[in-house]
Amino acid sequence: MKRKILQKILNFFSKIILWRYKPIVIGVAGSVGKTSTKEAIFAVLKNKFLVGKNELNLNTEVGLAISIIGGKDAKRSVSLWLINFFYAFKKIIFFDRHYPKILVLEMSEDAPTAIKKVVRLAQPRIGVITAIGKPPVHLENYKNLGELKEEIGFLPQSLPASGTAVLNADDPDVLNFQEKILASVITYGFGEKADMRITNYKLINSENLEKIGMTFRLEYKGSFVPVKLEGIFGKPQAYALAAAACVGAVLNMNLVEIVEGMENYQIVKGRTKFIKGVKNSWLLDDSYNASPDSVNAVLDLIKEIPTKRKIVVLGDMKELGRASEEAHKKIGEKAAEVADIFFGVGESMKLAKEAIRNKYPRKTVFWFGNNNEAKELLKENIKEGDLVLIKGSRAMEMDRITDFLKV
Repeated sequence: MKRKILQKILNFFSKIILWRYKPIVIGVAGSVGKTSTKEAIFAVLKNKFLVGKNELNLNTEVGLAISIIGGKDAKRSVSLWLINFFYAFKKIIFFDRHYPKILVLEMSEDAPTAIKKVVRLAQPRIGVITAIGKPPVHLENYKNLGELKEEIGFLPQSLPASGTAVLNADDPDVLNFQEKILASVITYGFGEKADMRITNYKLINSENLEKIGMTFRLEYKGSFVPVKLEGIFGKPQAYALAAAACVGAVLNMNLVEIVEGMENYQIVKGRTKFIKGVKNSWLLDDSYNASPDSVNAVLDLIKEIPTKRKIVVLGDMKELGRASEEAHKKIGEKAAEVADIFFGVGESMKLAKEAIRNKYPRKTVFWFGNNNEAKELLKENIKEGDLVLIKGSRAMEMDRITDFLKV
């Protein structure tokens, strides 16, 4: 009851602030890639506009309201809630000339009606859909895949006719949303159907893995511009930057300005970042979260990186519902194609372990119930020059393994 009252108060303040300052709201939704895309949009726009965003995981109804008023994640802290209300009062009574002209807001679809609530609160003018996922995260919270698609699709379908939907052209489920959209549509991706097309993608290898990067071309309306980034790599990051380029184009930025803005982009902690590890090894820290699509993408990525050995450490992929068993088996088999040694962590990854042993009986495979059990043996198995991939759903706290192994 108290939470509902606080939510109503926050929503009331948020709507007044949105009415008073009239920022352009950009909503970002999808079952994978939301955070990277939000950060990429923020980076591209910040040189030209006064831009704000929601921090960390403030992507629910409460989180968006806090982000709109410029508050802090209060959780159960009475003092922080009072501070949030003070921030809101101050912005309503005294005009804040530093309030963002553009708000980039990641929107969670973790439960039915979640996106509907945040869309009705924030009323985005631009809506970005990243990908649905095969299978998508949070599926277990919905009756079926169709219901989850409908929830995510509410964002682009609710945009005003004067607004713009930015859609991933390489995901058929996302592209299908355009059939029910009143707003203009701009698409991005690697395929020929994309308006903002990624071509000539290449990984830039380096002996110092912290300097691994990527190059690609962005092609749009007959023009193109090269992109070269150090420390940022992988097709998921290219997708995020292409989506950001679409938003920049909608806001009348040219391709040169857009690419210059990409130099501001920083990968979120726990997302495809190389870190020096024990015994002169390399850790590829991708521990922030995991879905079948994101795990497949990072496994494809490390195939291209020349190292002596590859150790793959995967924690459970959560909230997949009925698709979980098959997804973990397939991920196990895919990991075994890449890894010299495989460590599975969590009950569902036991299925991955069994799938590997059935198909690759000679592969070195370990399984542990939790990350604490895995850490010591993993450290013992690491040798100089190894690449160690660490990834899992947030609930598995795989970042603790990263912290244990980094130097």
